[in-house]
Amino acid sequence: MKAFPVGLSGGPIHVYDWGEIASPPLLYWDGLGGCGLHANELAPVLVHEYGLRVISPDPPGHGESAALPVDSYRPSALADVAAELLSELGVDRAVFVGFSWGARVGCSFAARFPERTAGLVLIDGGYVDPGDVGADLAAELATCVADARQEIEEDSFASWDAYFAFEREALKRWTTALEAAHQAAMREAEGRVVPILEPETLGAIKYGGRREPVTDTYPLVAAAGVPVLLLTAPELEVPEVAERGVVRFRAALPEARVESVLDGIHDLVSYAPARVADLIGEFFADSAAGQPPP
Repeated sequence: MKAFPVGLSGGPIHVYDWGEIASPPLLYWDGLGGCGLHANELAPVLVHEYGLRVISPDPPGHGESAALPVDSYRPSALADVAAELLSELGVDRAVFVGFSWGARVGCSFAARFPERTAGLVLIDGGYVDPGDVGADLAAELATCVADARQEIEEDSFASWDAYFAFEREALKRWTTALEAAHQAAMREAEGRVVPILEPETLGAIKYGGRREPVTDTYPLVAAAGVPVLLLTAPELEVPEVAERGVVRFRAALPEARVESVLDGIHDLVSYAPARVADLIGEFFADSAAGQPPP
């Protein structure tokens, strides 16, 4: 694995890069609060078993990447960041793999740059909009930031041991790679362990997502014929919302492959990295061969 900054017009982006430069590229975009190192269990499988190159940035304001101005976090603007990053790395076309919020960015990327999208993989994201879960779509940026401040407070811990214990229990497994990935998303401040993601950035992301519903991207993705794989996990709190989202997704993108990891949790990347990597690798191979999804 290589790790390095890439200078972009909005500021430097920190990137993790696995595999050979000449190998078929895959861009992984993590979920809210995460970082590019979250791919550190997926990437080795994709590299060694499927011959891919995995490019995994810390999204703006996450990990070691600089934050953007608060008006720059609409999914379409972040898709532009992803496209500029690929261009700076000399990559014309890639499979976009997005987890959770990253799936929302991936949908915008495929809609805006279908010619650069070899495939789109959505890991338990991209099929539910904020309005589906009761979010106030008319909320102003200041309200979104206030809500984000409360969320970040709830995601803070008294010590690293307390944080790791919480994640270990939530994920039902733990490895040194998981510890490294989760540590890279947090920092110490005033004697506590807190997210690197600042409330202003999280609030701006929430605000931007409400202004650009993911469903608006579906017709463009479908019209372009971009191969799509959606992986879902059980949503125990609101199963009916997830079910309705999947039904809507299938209707809008009938050629997409949809697969549920029935024993999984939302963070499938941490919970079942080998299984997820195999599903991505097989999807990549089928898409490259021009085969229809099963």
